[in-house]
Amino acid sequence: MSKILVLDFCNYDDYQIGGHLSMAKNLISAFGSDLTLVGITTDKSDPVGRWFVKSINGTSFDFFALARYDKSRTKHMIPDRLACYFLLRYYRKKIIKAGIHNVFVQRHEIMLLIEKFRFRNVCYCFPGLESPLGISKYWYSKYIAGHFDKRFFRGLKSSQLVLASGDERSIGEMVQRSRGVFTKDEVKMYPTRINTDVFRPLDRMDCRRKLGMPENKTIICTTGRLAWLKGWKFMIDSFILFLKSVPDSVFYIIGAGEDHQKINDHLATNGISDKVILPGGKKLEEIAAYLNASDLFIMGSYKEGWSTALSEAIACGIPAVVTDFSSARDIIFEGRNGYVIGEHKEDLFAEGMINALKIPLPVYNENVLQYSTKRFKDDLLSTWKLI
Repeated sequence: MSKILVLDFCNYDDYQIGGHLSMAKNLISAFGSDLTLVGITTDKSDPVGRWFVKSINGTSFDFFALARYDKSRTKHMIPDRLACYFLLRYYRKKIIKAGIHNVFVQRHEIMLLIEKFRFRNVCYCFPGLESPLGISKYWYSKYIAGHFDKRFFRGLKSSQLVLASGDERSIGEMVQRSRGVFTKDEVKMYPTRINTDVFRPLDRMDCRRKLGMPENKTIICTTGRLAWLKGWKFMIDSFILFLKSVPDSVFYIIGAGEDHQKINDHLATNGISDKVILPGGKKLEEIAAYLNASDLFIMGSYKEGWSTALSEAIACGIPAVVTDFSSARDIIFEGRNGYVIGEHKEDLFAEGMINALKIPLPVYNENVLQYSTKRFKDDLLSTWKLI
């Protein structure tokens, strides 16, 4: 098979947590050593700025590290998008020497300079369909979001295939934002994939014992980056209302991110630090165990692409209550595997949580199983013709 060059800004293993990393790991699971990787390293022994062979979970890859990052830091003085752009620009000639023209990209900023590489077969996949600078954690980003979008869509025209991890509604909004550069027919909806060997129903009490979780409590769980956009305050405030009806509950927030201290401060202010647990970022197998140990999964996001986290929870057979983000109504079948709450209102969300606990287990999950990583390679290659 022809080689595929992946351009990204993650270490393809456990940093930085989010949708980009999930897709990158899916690519590795599906294509293995047929991939050549450009990204970052968190390993002190890896060289930076040149090609070398790197082992990731037992598979060897030709790898080019743009920079070395510290995994303990989730926010940097120089924004990741800016660093990614200038490092790729700086190392362009060295990257081109790989001689690969099938290129997979999922970061907006890379498309601003993709034409300079003169690749012949670029597949771009939207990880989310909102303007990234419009929802950035850096306050000043919104002032250049319009200019960024204009340059991004211009660069995107050089792609041979455009995929979107989002629902039809969000694709339509993105097309409108492009101001005529793209039509809806030029973008293919492409839900993110999940590892169904890992994310599947397991015995709840076994999982609780292995994780040291209380066996006689109602366990609520969420997974994802600890960032404002993920709705952590909304979920915690909804959980406070939920506690009035289900006082034996404990809420586990699985993940890492820039708002870790803000979350702890909010918990302390409300006197519920003993009711909300932050175990940190976890590997896939551990996340699956936490999901299976839970009675209910929740998400309060304001923006999402096609939600990998929600798909993983449903695949484990537990009910979910979520806000009305992109893909929510494609994944959730009302009353069968959860509820979508149309407004960010804590009382409505808490009511939905109570109702979801009544759904028989395991919940309906056949709709997400079709997006297994087992089918990822065949699905992608049926759409993207390699050269």
